[in-house]
Amino acid sequence: MTSRTAPLVAAAAGVALVVGAPLFGWLSLIRLPAVLVPVLAVTLVAARPWRWRADDLDAIAAWTPSRTTIGIASIVTAAALGWIVLSRFRSGDINAVDFTVYFDRPIYQTAHGRVMFVETADLPAFSHRSQFAVHAYYSLLLLAPLYRLAATPYWLLSLSVIAVVLGACHTFRIVRYVSGIGLVAAAAALAFVLNANTARTLLYGFHPEVLYAWFVPAAIDAAIHRRRWLFAIAVIAAATVKEDAIFPLFGLSVTLALAVGVRPKDRWLYLAAPPAIAAVNLAAYYAWVLPLFATSSNPVYAAFWSNYGSTPVRALFGMLSRPLDVARSVLTSGLLRVLLPHALLPLAGWRWVLGILPLVVLYGASANVQIRDFGIYYSIVTVPFLVPASAFGALAVARALLGREAPARIAAAAMVALAALLVYGDRAGYSLRPWRPEVAAAPRVRERLASERAILVQSALYPHTGYDPRVVLLTRETLGDVKYSGAPTLLAPGLDAYPFAKGELDALVAGGRPTAADGGIVVVRRR
Repeated sequence: MTSRTAPLVAAAAGVALVVGAPLFGWLSLIRLPAVLVPVLAVTLVAARPWRWRADDLDAIAAWTPSRTTIGIASIVTAAALGWIVLSRFRSGDINAVDFTVYFDRPIYQTAHGRVMFVETADLPAFSHRSQFAVHAYYSLLLLAPLYRLAATPYWLLSLSVIAVVLGACHTFRIVRYVSGIGLVAAAAALAFVLNANTARTLLYGFHPEVLYAWFVPAAIDAAIHRRRWLFAIAVIAAATVKEDAIFPLFGLSVTLALAVGVRPKDRWLYLAAPPAIAAVNLAAYYAWVLPLFATSSNPVYAAFWSNYGSTPVRALFGMLSRPLDVARSVLTSGLLRVLLPHALLPLAGWRWVLGILPLVVLYGASANVQIRDFGIYYSIVTVPFLVPASAFGALAVARALLGREAPARIAAAAMVALAALLVYGDRAGYSLRPWRPEVAAAPRVRERLASERAILVQSALYPHTGYDPRVVLLTRETLGDVKYSGAPTLLAPGLDAYPFAKGELDALVAGGRPTAADGGIVVVRRR
């Protein structure tokens, strides 16, 4: 084997492992760095860096990918992420909550005339009402025609992948334009995809916040290239994601002011318009949309900041009156774990992240553990700011430590990319598990029960049982509802039991009349 063929062989072996392991169950768990690091190591050794001369370093530092290279890299990245997300779905690790309950089935309901209607939720207060009673997910209405064309959860899974890949492309353009360094820009795009904050969001399945990872970089990209209409479209698109768009859009304006610079005649558009549009959107939601769909004018998520006040306004004044408590809560939150996949480099590129300080304070002060820890999908909002900040922070650090520009560029690119690939803290990055037979069997079992008036389904199987109104999410409430007395219950003991504990499902099997159906699924009828 020659030095030229070794990287190709290593890459082929890596692809075979990533594709074959989930399909054939070779390993119970594969973490992506365990595949990528050996391939990179073989490639590096084959390149023989100990023989590089100053001219070689200069050539590497001056490298900029061509449009063809960018296009191919984008397609390969989309395919790789798509495979990881698909495998996550087929392994049963994407739970119905929130994916199916609050997004997939409500969009299907929208396509059939019931606007974002939630049928059965894990929490009774969220059942049998529109999602607009909770959040302003306007952008999801645009997906309803796709569900009329073909109702499938793969629309949402694909949209998550597309949003991340396009966000990475815009990030590449941003860093390359501002720094003039293609190598560091490529590393930033790679970090955008690989970092644990992005990975956690994609592995969750879908949440509308992932669209910020597309629209915010798109707006920055449009602004620095002075494309006003594209900027306006990106800002309006971001505002339709959720009513909290005021935070990323405020961050957008601050970033443009501090890190990019805006001509005086353009300040109204690039600095004033984004937070103004977001503020109008927020006010309109509270004034008109929320009262139309909810029974209370107080948002259900107000409880997430009840440690400072019972309503959003009272919580705001409570936080302002207790700054030390807020600071203590933020400093002990999950903020450090958000920064770790970027090796704390955004602190050196602070101009790119100062604008999200209000968001960081809001999340860090929350009484909700997931929000305060920046868990699951919450940290994705920070990624469009953290990644460019890490790129420019790395350049600043490398230039301060190294004498020549070429080694500094190479070192900065390496820091940005390797930190995203290797540094997870306590946040697991991309992983793959074997596809589960229970997932494949779920539609067949449902079809065999076509004569039943209702079917209760465990949350891990629920995303795979279609949109039949007879299929109902298994919760404590539906389990005890006399309306479903005698209804068959589909259980997969080896999959996630939420909102039940695993022992509770075992007790349900033992206390009913279980029959083995197909692929490891157990059908239980209560006695």
